[in-house]
Parts: sequence; structure tokens; C-alpha cells
Amino acid sequence: MLLKAFLRVLYLLLKQVVLLYQRIYYPFTVVRNRERLDLVGGGILVSNHPNTMTDPLHVASRSRRQVFFLANASMFKHPVANFLLNHLYCIPVSRPGRDNKGPQVSLAESFARSFEHLASGKVLFIAPEGSSFLERRLRPIKTGTARIALGAEAQHDFQLGLTIVPSGLNYEHPRDCGSRLLIQVGEPLRVRDWQAAYARNPKEAVEDLTETLADRMRALILDTDDDEQDKLLYRLERILQNDHPLSVDAHYDRAHELLTHLKSLRVTSPSAYTKLVSDAAGYARALRENRLTDRGVSCAAKPLFTLPTLVGFSAWLYGRLNHLFIYEIPRWLVRKLDLYEGYDATIKIIAGAILTPVFYALQYQGARWLWPQPWPWVYLLTLPFGAWLAWQYARYIQPRLEAQRWRRWSRQHPTQAKHLLAERDQLKSIVSAWLKTN
Repeated sequence: MLLKAFLRVLYLLLKQVVLLYQRIYYPFTVVRNRERLDLVGGGILVSNHPNTMTDPLHVASRSRRQVFFLANASMFKHPVANFLLNHLYCIPVSRPGRDNKGPQVSLAESFARSFEHLASGKVLFIAPEGSSFLERRLRPIKTGTARIALGAEAQHDFQLGLTIVPSGLNYEHPRDCGSRLLIQVGEPLRVRDWQAAYARNPKEAVEDLTETLADRMRALILDTDDDEQDKLLYRLERILQNDHPLSVDAHYDRAHELLTHLKSLRVTSPSAYTKLVSDAAGYARALRENRLTDRGVSCAAKPLFTLPTLVGFSAWLYGRLNHLFIYEIPRWLVRKLDLYEGYDATIKIIAGAILTPVFYALQYQGARWLWPQPWPWVYLLTLPFGAWLAWQYARYIQPRLEAQRWRRWSRQHPTQAKHLLAERDQLKSIVSAWLKTN
């Protein structure tokens, strides 16, 4: 009983830490229908999985319930991790043919623990795609979620009242900390609705529930057909967002409408679609080759030297210098480790979470050596505020720097600049006609 109370308090404490870091690293997050995550009784939360370890935490932290995770068995290798994960968060599962380095756990054992967990009225998170890739589409989902849900209900004559709640994670820039993020929570699926089908044919019931779940999840994300379409959508939505900025959720709705038109064009007029792909790629390539950005083109009228630019520089410099190592070491780690790019944001967040208190403590001790109290405390308290000011200044100045570069380049290359603007206007006119955007 004492251990259970301790672990509960520890879970709540760690959840607050996660929420704090989400507030810092993903400040522009919108959750639609958050209340659906507060399940009554046992159930399963699921989501797409584009951004490795950040995804399950984004969903689970928004639920008022304590959430366990079906997790890769290799995470349980260390005895301490094995104890904490088993009691706090996770049920291990081995993926056949993939998780050969870690401890092997039979599917029967993982399923049995999941059945027991759900039967006791608890909540489980599963990423049913089974892997994580930076793709704006739903990969084929595994049958494990349906097998666990139906298996648990079948053991109790479908009296548990289990639900499966799908969520869709939509990052605008998934590799970047600070990316705007829309989390859409869908309507719950009642597992009991598949009772008759399960009685007739368990395998077909599992497949049907899996297919229904996949359809629900696709409706919650920007489900592109392939990488080519994903890049096309991104290039067009950037032009729109730079010229006509919208809030996180409104931007998603506009991108979703744009994707619908792109899918339709691909079917009704393949040649026009192919030309649009080529034109958008050509425009993006021209920008890249000249070290330009579409935001710089869009913000061409914004002057570089303004009162906030001049006044804010000293605040930016203070925050930047005081967080130099906290900022640069995570970036260096990303380059040094050379992992799959989907881990970039995760590495930066974990490294930042470790380095920030370490360097703050070191800087405070240095201030104590230099100054009498209370100035070391005053200095320490200014550090988070300085970081925030530096971040705000960077958000303000970066578009202006890009605009300044565009103005300089267009003066040096007027013919190319005119051609580039014509290409952009052509792309924008096509999209504006679809969306009725001025």
C-alpha cells in the first residue's frame, strides 16, 4: 500500500515535470476535445506516432487518468529501469524480429498483463503503428490494440465497458522544438459493439475493429498519399501561412482542405497534378540554392532595423550568452549521434532538461563567487526570463533577417527575382482559387 501511494505521487510529480517541459518546448499546442481523454473505467488511448518519444507523452499528459504504456521491451534492460517502468508506466512487449537486443517477453505474457490492467479499470496507451517515422500519413496499424481490447472484454463476457480513444498528432515542424502542434481527440469506440462479430469469428472481428480504428485515426491527421504529396502540401501551406497566418487549429483546417483538393486533382487531372508538383519543387529548389526562404519573400516589406530590433538586441545577447551551452550542446548531440531525424526533438528536450538545472547551478555558484547576496539569487532568477526574452527576440528578428536577405538578393538579381515571384504567384493563385483566399 505504501509503495502504491509512493508510486502514485511520483507519477503525478513526473507528470507535472512533463507538462512543464511541454509548455516550454511546445508552447503553441492546441488540443481539440481534450475531455475525451478522461475515460471512465478501463480503456485504451491510441495515436499516430510521427515523433518518437514525445508522442505518447503529449497524449497521456492531457488525460486526468493515470496512463500506462505498452512499450518496447528493450527499455527494460536495466534493473532500475525495469522496476520503475513496470510499476510506474509500462507493460513490456517484444516485436518479433525487431527487438532482439533487449529482454524477450512473450506476446502471451504482454497480453495477459494488458488484460489484467484493463480489467482493473485502468488506462493503457498504445501506438498501434508499431514504429515512428516523420510522415504525415497513417502507416498500416497492427492488430495488437484490437486483440488486447477484444481479448480483455471476452474474458469478462464483454461487461468491462472498455473504450478505445483515438488521437491525431499534427506537428507543423516535427524536428523542431517549439513546433506548433494540434492534437485532435476522436470519438471513443465501444469495444462491446464488436461482441457479436467476435462471437462469430474472432479473427474477422479483430480485423474489422482494426480497420475501423485506422479510419478514425486517419480522419484526425493530414493523411497524405506519399512523400511527394507530403512535400507538395508542405510547400503550398507554407506560402499560405506566410501570407495569411492562422492559428494552430485554423491552419490545420486550411491544410486539410488543401489536401482534399490535391487528392482530387491527382485523380481527376494527373497531368495538372504532376505539373503542380514540378512547379512547387522548382520554386523550393530555387529558394534553397540561393539560401532564401519563402517567409523572407512574404515578409519583404518588413524592415530590419526597428526600435524593438535595436532595444531588444541586448536582452537577446544576455539570454543567448547565459544559455549558450544549454542551447548548443543538444544541437551538437543531434549532429554527433546522427540518429534518425525523428529523434531530433526528443534528444534536444532530454538534453535540455538535464543541462538546464546543471548549468543554472554552476552559474549560480559562479555568481556567489563574484557577488555578495542577494545578487546571486537575483541573477539566477533572471536566467529563465532572459531565455524567454532571447526566444521572443529570435522569433521577431528571424523573419526580418530573411526578408533583408531577399531584398539584397533581388537587387543583385532582378531578373531571377522577378521570375521567382512569378512562380510563387502562380502557385498561390492555384491554391487561392481552391480555398477562396484573397
